[in-house]
Amino acid sequence: MKTLSFCIVALFLFACSQPSSNSSTEETSENTNDVSSEEKFEVITTVNPDQSFGYQILKDGKLMIDQKNIPAIQGIQGFSSKKDAETTANFAIEKIKKGAFPPTISVDELDSLGVIEK
Repeated sequence: MKTLSFCIVALFLFACSQPSSNSSTEETSENTNDVSSEEKFEVITTVNPDQSFGYQILKDGKLMIDQKNIPAIQGIQGFSSKKDAETTANFAIEKIKKGAFPPTISVDELDSLGVIEK
């Protein structure tokens, strides 16, 4: 059920082509990964109104994912640090590069990344 909910949220976020004007966006790092000579991925960490963190993944300069909350976690909770948001975004990019879209991330994977504790 959690996976289905995440997929629905991810698809909804994918359908939105522009970032929300309500949240402030702060670029903290760029992560450009070559998938081929044509595809470039970029990670932008964002600051939520409650001062938690989210991330955006851009592919070839276009918004692909706008993730304000920790995926697979029940409720509305952002990441506690920019580093945790960026780590999760980079993991999602690796899944996308392997052909997984949306890049579903489980609680166990978040735990193994060290961004949450089970």
